[in-house]
Amino acid sequence: MFDFIGFGALNVDLIYVVDDLSNIKVCGRDCEPGGEVFCNIGEFNDVQQLLKTHGKFVSRSPGGSAANTAVAMSRLGYKAGYIGQVGEDENGDFLLENMAGVDTSRIKRGGEAGVTIVLLDPNGERTIIVLPNANDDFSYADIDTNYAADTKFLHLTSFAGETPTEAQIKLAQALGNGVKISFDPGEIHTQKGLVKMMPVFKKSHTVFITDREVRLLTGEDYVDGTHEILNYGPEVVVCKLGKIGSYVLTRKEEFGVPAEEVKAIDKTGAGDVYAAGFIGGMIKKLPLMQCAQLGNKAAATSITGWGRENYPDQSLFSGVG
Repeated sequence: MFDFIGFGALNVDLIYVVDDLSNIKVCGRDCEPGGEVFCNIGEFNDVQQLLKTHGKFVSRSPGGSAANTAVAMSRLGYKAGYIGQVGEDENGDFLLENMAGVDTSRIKRGGEAGVTIVLLDPNGERTIIVLPNANDDFSYADIDTNYAADTKFLHLTSFAGETPTEAQIKLAQALGNGVKISFDPGEIHTQKGLVKMMPVFKKSHTVFITDREVRLLTGEDYVDGTHEILNYGPEVVVCKLGKIGSYVLTRKEEFGVPAEEVKAIDKTGAGDVYAAGFIGGMIKKLPLMQCAQLGNKAAATSITGWGRENYPDQSLFSGVG
């Protein structure tokens, strides 16, 4: 049995530093810190042209929210697998090469790999612009359901396209209670709304969500909105608050945990690594307060380097449990 299987988009992240996010427009609107938008090839190319004068390329990194969490879980010593699709191109090779320690036998290949532009301002705040490519071709027929059921946690994160989104919804509904679903909707799934994503919320054990996404989903602040999300069905709702820390809510507990202070270089994927620390703690059956502390510690470690270069290892659990 796996400890963790991720199921979400796989993308190559092209990381740029910009002086001011407001200089970059995507689909006719300003970039917002923490925002995530998807676009077509023409819009993607327009952004790349703007970046020739308004940005500085700093790194190419493997990415995708669930993939980041899967790699982090593997580095923490857990048995991790993955479900998804990458291109048959060089970017697809690059993504698979950078899934070290994660079982990739259920990653389909075809088309061109997904690509994102990650914009970072001088404070490390980021906006993500997504060109989905091969991710949009993945369907429920591509899933080995026996593989998906052979895990303690199945972690679902966003896809831009309807076909893979429907595959996630159908899989969530098909799985029995023996698999705990963790769900990190991201801004893209959040924008699809409650009616669309409610089947996943209902089947989720743990939901990871940002304060911005809570507002988009419920129209409430993160405290009231998180209470509303808990009523959808999950047992645990974790609101990721960035430099503030995190807020955890269950039917028996409610608490906040402050973030660890570090010098941030790249905040991309911090929430994904937070989820790895938190889920790792739950697998060890630690109290949720300790799970949140581990999540904060893992995220803080990750943002001190570019991409995945500073993801934490098993020393994260030193003296714990």
